[in-house]
Amino acid sequence: ITGTPSVPPPLRQRWILLAETIMEDTTLRQRKTRAASATPEATSKVASDADLTPGDSRDADPASKTRKRDEDAVAIDMRPPPSWSESLTAAAVMGMLFGMAFYKSHVYEPSSVRGQFLFQRFVLLKVFFGAMGTGSLCFAALASTEQFASIRRRWEASSSSRGWLTGPAVGGLLLGCGMAVSGACPGMAFVALGAGTDGAAYAVLGGLLGALVYGMAAESIEASFLARGPRGPASATYADGSMGVPYRKLALALAGVCLLGCVALEKLVPWEDEVPARLVVAMSEPKCAFGTNKFSLVECPAWPPSIAGAIVGLLQFPAVMFVENALGSSTAYQVFAAISIAPDKERFKYLRTFAKPDPRAWWQLVFVALAAYEAYLCAMDGGDIGGAPGVTPVAALLGGFLMIFGSRLGGGCTSGHGLSGCSLMMVHSWIAVPAMFAGGIAVSVLWHSVGDGFFLP
Repeated sequence: ITGTPSVPPPLRQRWILLAETIMEDTTLRQRKTRAASATPEATSKVASDADLTPGDSRDADPASKTRKRDEDAVAIDMRPPPSWSESLTAAAVMGMLFGMAFYKSHVYEPSSVRGQFLFQRFVLLKVFFGAMGTGSLCFAALASTEQFASIRRRWEASSSSRGWLTGPAVGGLLLGCGMAVSGACPGMAFVALGAGTDGAAYAVLGGLLGALVYGMAAESIEASFLARGPRGPASATYADGSMGVPYRKLALALAGVCLLGCVALEKLVPWEDEVPARLVVAMSEPKCAFGTNKFSLVECPAWPPSIAGAIVGLLQFPAVMFVENALGSSTAYQVFAAISIAPDKERFKYLRTFAKPDPRAWWQLVFVALAAYEAYLCAMDGGDIGGAPGVTPVAALLGGFLMIFGSRLGGGCTSGHGLSGCSLMMVHSWIAVPAMFAGGIAVSVLWHSVGDGFFLP
């Protein structure tokens, strides 16, 4: 196929072009690896340039910030990507553990999300604290590894292309609004899909549409909106750098605060009191006697949310070591959207970036797919397919669109900013997460005040 066709090419030709892209990308990466091995001093120079902040005199022009981000991505690519086999195997195992933990905690249920924003249920916050606590411990243990350093450099490139207001604040606000409307977050939407929750498929579809729309408009959004936002507190990418405190100390302190928060929440609101009513009978059986030798993680239909969150946080270890990335899920939507129109790569630069095969991004496709599959197995085993009350198709579709569009605008989703970015001490994440909760709370309170049916039993 030559030239630019006036109409989209047939499906078979689209996949042929995608296969050619994969082959070209593999050859290019091999050349980069050989070049990096042959000239280590050049690699060091490029990595040094990638660490420049937007305020550096060599990058003072706001119009060059988007270009700088692309150059930074190339610089990080000088480090050979992880093995496809190891990355996808790790992603599969992580996805199944993620799916099981989210299903057993029942945080995937729309009532858990909406109830949290109304401060009537605390399942979401318990999972959040548990995951951030153990995730911070993992990062503290891995802080001296090359993989960890590579992740922080790569995430710094994303931060440098956004102002704190136009990026994480506005993006986080939209993400929170979308979570309240859809009753889900990007990762848990796939768990809800596997569990057969009403509206989950529409939430995923809305997310894919949000990723596609953002990808098609990304260049103009970045040039006219993101890059023009004020830097303010986000002039430094990481809190440890701006505070002059070793990262490991901050990470351990955060882990302690989060894990103590889990204990405090459990004392105030025992997890048994928040188990869905439909599971009360099953929870009375010996297999669910938590704290005894009869308790079964596999057979019991519900786990303490803090324990489930702690398991999710521990997944940061294989994510760093085998995938060279931190937990997240919104990139899966973006990669799928990019692949779906890959032959039009000359038109949309942002989508073209995600259409290029890279295990550090594409692992999320396997991760969310296996999370959905494991949730399906758990629900089938407990006879609970479709047991959780869902939301309307319109709410799910609109909420899914908002949460993924907001995630891409803000540079991360609930997992990317909340579980990973905050634990990495990324300043943007500490802006995005409060904005996310603010958006979710505002929509929830408003919606709940004007009519019945917002809060699901």
